[in-house]
Amino acid sequence: MDKAVSMREMDRVADRIRLHRQSDKRPVVIVEGPSDQRMLSRAFSDQDFSYFSAGTRNLAINASLTLVGWGLQGVACVVDRDFDDVVMQSTEASQAVHPYENADMESMLLVSRVGADMLQELGSTGKIETQGGAQAIISRIFEILEPVTRLRRANAENSWGIAFDAVDLASKIDKKEMALKIHSYCMALHQTSSTSPGIKVLEAYAVGSRKLNSQPACPRGSTPYFRGRDFLAALGVALCGYCGSKRPQSVPVDGLEESLRLAGAYELRLHPWSADLLKILRHEHQ
Repeated sequence: MDKAVSMREMDRVADRIRLHRQSDKRPVVIVEGPSDQRMLSRAFSDQDFSYFSAGTRNLAINASLTLVGWGLQGVACVVDRDFDDVVMQSTEASQAVHPYENADMESMLLVSRVGADMLQELGSTGKIETQGGAQAIISRIFEILEPVTRLRRANAENSWGIAFDAVDLASKIDKKEMALKIHSYCMALHQTSSTSPGIKVLEAYAVGSRKLNSQPACPRGSTPYFRGRDFLAALGVALCGYCGSKRPQSVPVDGLEESLRLAGAYELRLHPWSADLLKILRHEHQ
């Protein structure tokens, strides 16, 4: 999408919301897509908000900044933080931009008790105990994700354009040891990306021997930092033997993500992040 088209799309979202506000004075929540809207609608069923899906993170952010520039109040933009600096720069520009904690909504929920609840519900009690309990298994998954997070940040810092979604992370995890096969994973990333810097460079960033300019981190203190779907890919592997008896086709990432969102609405509503969102929508200073 070229810059001119992007500007037209941004103006279309902002104009649509401004026109809507003329007849509907409810607070407005701008989100990236329909799944975020459904999740927030469930979590805030006790609130009367208007929701607008912008289609992409950048369009959501730009529309919210445009609306704030026009003087509209009671507008909040809820987006993923991801692994670049776009959201950090946007939050410095306006308090209306209110990203999820951690990298995205899924990771925000997974570091809460929802992650452990899902593991205990879908796993085998005996196998979970054998592996040291739910928290021990979650810690093991976090170890798997550390190199992946470093690679995602390195990709953002160096503008490589690595096609992470083209590689099945689950297939690069040793199912018996529950450990990431780093060389195999980096090779797959390299092979699916024409702009890859090379396997050795990817491996150096993955193991931490080549340093990032800055570590990806959540300003609100949510740790460790990771992409939610990466966690769910590793969880799916764990549930197929390590701590459960599932078959791979019964625990796909998309299915686990749906379960997480359904289970997490109540937890999200009680989260301090939600209290801060309400302050934005009520025009209160944080």
